[in-house]
Amino acid sequence: MRVPDWEDYIKRVLSHVKFKYDHNTIYFELRDHLEDRYDDFLSEGLTEEEAAKAVLTCMGDPDMIGEELDQVHNPVLGWIWRCLRMVFIVLVIANILPIFSLASTGIYSALERYDKKEDSALVYTIDVDYREKIYDTTLIIDKVLYYEDNTLEVRYATWTNPFSDSIKWNSSIGVKIFDDNEDVYSGGSGWKSGGYYGRGQQFLKNVPPTANKIMISFGQNEEIPITLTEGRVMAHES
Repeated sequence: MRVPDWEDYIKRVLSHVKFKYDHNTIYFELRDHLEDRYDDFLSEGLTEEEAAKAVLTCMGDPDMIGEELDQVHNPVLGWIWRCLRMVFIVLVIANILPIFSLASTGIYSALERYDKKEDSALVYTIDVDYREKIYDTTLIIDKVLYYEDNTLEVRYATWTNPFSDSIKWNSSIGVKIFDDNEDVYSGGSGWKSGGYYGRGQQFLKNVPPTANKIMISFGQNEEIPITLTEGRVMAHES
């Protein structure tokens, strides 16, 4: 079936509609309506030529239709609607982006791995698996590792509630080491990844094999005691 060309008719209608941004919508609506009426006339037994003429007669004067559509598609109302739509889109994007950033940061941090110490052999490992919630931040002490060069390593992570307005404590930790008699060592060096969830490592050198306890401080929290005499898995046994 050959559909008549009604471009001139539709262009004449659109010439009266001042709000150009609605032209595309009006064009397809008119085109669909013309084709539907054309099919109806053909089904009633009219020839293609008769159906095409009947459609235009049925539709009426294009100038009058265009003026009526111009009233409906008022430029002022059109621009108001367009601006409101843009504001809505901006607000949606503004709310989605932080969520996307949070999700991507969490995934990246979860996939992050601890640095492996290559310059000294491992003596023992202690699986601590300690958790404590400090306001809206959870401190996780994962493992303690001791090496032949007398380096003690503490592996830890923090998870901070991103939707909280409470105080956010510093994510770094402090470590003090004790033996049976005295405070042996405090301080150390290491790294901590950023984000709402991140991993960290603290390395302390010159720690004697006789050290039996560490005290970990986090933010303004009280010190957390971790024993070094229980739960040891010796490297030659693992």
